[in-house]
Amino acid sequence: MSATALLAAVWTSAALAVLYVVCVRTVEGQQHEDALHARALQTPDGNGVWWLERSFDVTSRLEPHHLLVAFAAVALLGLVRGAWSRGLLGVLVAGGTLAVTELLKLVVLQRPDFSERYGAFANSLPSGHTSAVLGLALGLAVAAPRFLRVPVALLGAVAAGAMGAYVIDDGWHRVSDVLASALVASACLCLVLALPDRHRPRTSGLVGLALGVPAASALALAVVYAWPGLGMTAAVVVPGAVVALTVLLGARALPRGA
Repeated sequence: MSATALLAAVWTSAALAVLYVVCVRTVEGQQHEDALHARALQTPDGNGVWWLERSFDVTSRLEPHHLLVAFAAVALLGLVRGAWSRGLLGVLVAGGTLAVTELLKLVVLQRPDFSERYGAFANSLPSGHTSAVLGLALGLAVAAPRFLRVPVALLGAVAAGAMGAYVIDDGWHRVSDVLASALVASACLCLVLALPDRHRPRTSGLVGLALGVPAASALALAVVYAWPGLGMTAAVVVPGAVVALTVLLGARALPRGA
């Protein structure tokens, strides 16, 4: 078992807890989040990434049976390359990221009414759609052979970052919801990499993931909320960039020889 990976999972989980407390459990956090969310709702498809729905038909194509097919593709990738264990680990990353997200959003975490903007409102942190694509991107990177890891990671970063940007742009989620998905995915990947395996994850990559994603998330909050004059484009693009960065840092933490 990799102690470094386990510590990285604990660290990113702690960062997730801090994010939740700051953005959801404080009056100031909710006021910032809901003000921006209201702007997105008032200008649907008009904040810079409106083309995503037309290009990928996101709202109608990401259904549960599509996710099952995608999970099967991750496992198949491992089998095709003759490394069933890598396929299994990839499925654990993809499925675990989505499962933990839904458990946190629907069961564990709550959103008290502090902002007085919407009244009672169901919790939306983390973002399920973002976690689904992000988890799949990381799962594919885990299952892919080394020579395909870079292109898989790059394509996955684009897809996951685009989804993170889209759900904010279209008013589905707040900024913290998307950033929380990045932290959940990071923690799940680190937990899977902590499992006993003959291929050990790269220590420098784990440290980069554990420090980079929380730091990028904190910077994203500062950019979006401390400088509101940057507008909705920054509020959409910056969190999406954090999600994309999570895929790239996660791929860098994977074992060299796997």
